[in-house]
Amino acid sequence: MEAEELRVGFVGAGRMAGGLGRGLLRAGKVPASNIIVSAPSDRNLAEWREWGCRTTHCNLEVLQESTVVFLATKPHVLPTVLQELRPAVTSQHLLISLAAGVTLQKLQRLLPTGTKVLRLMPNLPCVLQVGAAVFSRGTGVGDGDAALLQSLLSPCGMCEEVPEPYINIHTGLSGSGVAYVYLFAEAMAEGAVKMGMPMGLASKIAAQTLLISVRTQ
Repeated sequence: MEAEELRVGFVGAGRMAGGLGRGLLRAGKVPASNIIVSAPSDRNLAEWREWGCRTTHCNLEVLQESTVVFLATKPHVLPTVLQELRPAVTSQHLLISLAAGVTLQKLQRLLPTGTKVLRLMPNLPCVLQVGAAVFSRGTGVGDGDAALLQSLLSPCGMCEEVPEPYINIHTGLSGSGVAYVYLFAEAMAEGAVKMGMPMGLASKIAAQTLLISVRTQ
């Protein structure tokens, strides 16, 4: 599907949704005029408007104006949102849930039978377009739909299809795992400081060393 034909919506306008939206726009995957975003208040919508996207406070409007819809609400809010959207969901929609802990089984139970729904788990570096995302597909999702999602998210970093149980593992590995890398870098810098190097310089060298190790893998 050509970028000019693709209509993308976001229900929820938080930081992760913003990171994905920014990636789509920077890569030219979707024109800003073809993106519509909803949120309860204007607080998170101002940035989207600056990018040229359309905004609304009506979740149903997002569904009516989009074919690909990212469900980026907080997990405890999502069931209520799906109850609101359910009557307007059609076979033309591809729904992508970012809600942590909400399984495909539950998503499919809350949506009409046969709805094309995927569960996506990005991580925070997606905001910087260097993230790692994994997804699993529901029973109604075909290979073309999965390929479309991977194409859309390619500007945000890597995006791999996995069995659903891997999603929770990914959360610990790529989410919490970043903290362990910071601890390792800090320990490297502290070792250099004990040998007489200033902390500022030691921290820079430790960070650069980690960067080099990643790029030479």
